[in-house]
Amino acid sequence: MLHAALDASGRVYLHSCYDASVNLIHVRSDDPEYRIIAQKFLNGWLHPDKPTPTIKRIFYVAYSTEEGLEHLGRFSDYCNRVGNVEMLFHGTRCECRIGETATSVTVCASETCNLCKIIKGSYRMERAKGQRMFGPGIYSTEVSSKADIYADNVGASQNKHVMIVNHVALGRSKMMYEASHDMQHAPPMYNSVTAATYPQGGKVNYHEAVVYREDAICANAIVVYS
Repeated sequence: MLHAALDASGRVYLHSCYDASVNLIHVRSDDPEYRIIAQKFLNGWLHPDKPTPTIKRIFYVAYSTEEGLEHLGRFSDYCNRVGNVEMLFHGTRCECRIGETATSVTVCASETCNLCKIIKGSYRMERAKGQRMFGPGIYSTEVSSKADIYADNVGASQNKHVMIVNHVALGRSKMMYEASHDMQHAPPMYNSVTAATYPQGGKVNYHEAVVYREDAICANAIVVYS
């Protein structure tokens, strides 16, 4: 059984696995790709009040279902059109033990475990609800300690936290200096928005970027940490 995955640079590669149900591929700590992702994660931990975390494991997200492979194809097409692809972090709700061991590589069946829903297929715009600074979009950040705020671990080991590493096609990104809660899409001629930080004259402490379409973002790995 072949699974498709994105490496740290955004290239698609094929991974052979006997089990079609596998949704994660364990990345060994001596793998150069592990070091790239780990360094990005640790360098992005900027909140001075948060102790530096310990990385337990890193996994690639493996796409083998029809839904997942279709999303991977749409993402690749969109990247080729707009460019400016960044590796950014996203924290979300986790209700299960996926990634807790090197062999915990199959998503759970819960409809409210956002982590597994994303790993299984893709991000969904209909889940992007609520009062957001730049409207209902898909938010990600280069600051891992900021994404950690949203890495909500429910009903699983309290020593385990999971963060999604994504490739995000920002294209032409509009710098936003004020909140715009009613936004439904990027401004005309732009593909995404980026929040200006306070030093840049904006209203946030740390970087965040927003895309408004599912094919603009693709989970390529998860970091399990404590």
